Amino acid sequence: MVKQILVATDGSGKASEAVALAANIARAFDARLTILHVLFHGLRAEEASRFAEGESLAFRLSSQVAPHLQQMPETMNDLMLAYQGDVGQLMGLLAERISEDAAESARSLGATLVDTRVEVGDYAMTILATAEQIGADLIVVGSRGLGRLKGLLVGSVSQKIAQHAHCSVLVVR
Repeated sequence: MVKQILVATDGSGKASEAVALAANIARAFDARLTILHVLFHGLRAEEASRFAEGESLAFRLSSQVAPHLQQMPETMNDLMLAYQGDVGQLMGLLAERISEDAAESARSLGATLVDTRVEVGDYAMTILATAEQIGADLIVVGSRGLGRLKGLLVGSVSQKIAQHAHCSVLVVR
């Protein structure tokens, strides 16, 4: 029986599909759903500019995380350049927004017990550690994300999770 599901999201299309599938499973089993966003430990500014390639994500989030800007940036790079605070703080705000958006989406699909978490660390290790902490019965991840390891994710993060998890892992392709 599935009682606790962990889904990792980075705001990408595949991650959104993973959240939707996890929400549907949570609804079907009346399970708790924890939505996790991992900020890569040691994120440098040039890596942060590749945090999200989706231009719609940058535009949608910029008004929420940087309302003081007179002209809303159209790209993540423009947002990084225009933001006058600490880049780490901006990344934290973006991470929280991505997690909350995913939670709203999960709730709209019928998941009722939804929590969000934002953690800093290595993607795979942090997902695995969080799964252990919360006693996850199932981990759901997308097969590809938007992070700096975009081209290698199937062969690295999701593969590490599948190989080392203490519970079942569902990779959304």
